[in-house]
Amino acid sequence: MNSFDRSLDKIDMMKLLIFLMVFIIVTFAFVFLLIIPNVKDHRILQAEYKRVLVHKTRVENLFFERETELSKLKAENVHVISAFKHPFTQEEFMRYAGKFFTHVSLTEITKSEYKKEFVEYELNATSTLKTPTNFYSFLEGLNRYTSIVQADFPIYLESSQESISATFKIKVYDFNATR
Repeated sequence: MNSFDRSLDKIDMMKLLIFLMVFIIVTFAFVFLLIIPNVKDHRILQAEYKRVLVHKTRVENLFFERETELSKLKAENVHVISAFKHPFTQEEFMRYAGKFFTHVSLTEITKSEYKKEFVEYELNATSTLKTPTNFYSFLEGLNRYTSIVQADFPIYLESSQESISATFKIKVYDFNATR
């Protein structure tokens, strides 16, 4: 056996260079026809993705801020929220007003829908009381009443020898009446 390897002697350099040139041309053709246009699309999509990601982050931050604010408001206004959920009954209101007045009567004036979620009652209250401080205590106590009740103006107070007669309107916002 011959110790010299002669396998490279049979290689035709011209054919090798032609195949190498064809390979390089085909490779560059694939790069320019397939990869470069996709890189441009990829950059456009990447920029759009970053814009959407920034927008999503802003919306999430706004959502978390509002959620925190909502939780804070719910904690601060537990009484008001429970008052909206509590249904208004005239009998219960008459018992409550009886703590401040000697005689109370209610007559319904109007009943209208208020912003589609609540019903607004307007009632005319006629009462008799001994001192004006009872009336002011009643007005202050409306903030702690189990339903949402608002005393409306004008308030007519007439004094007699023994008592004071009061006539005023109250508005009641009822949440349960719409369900």
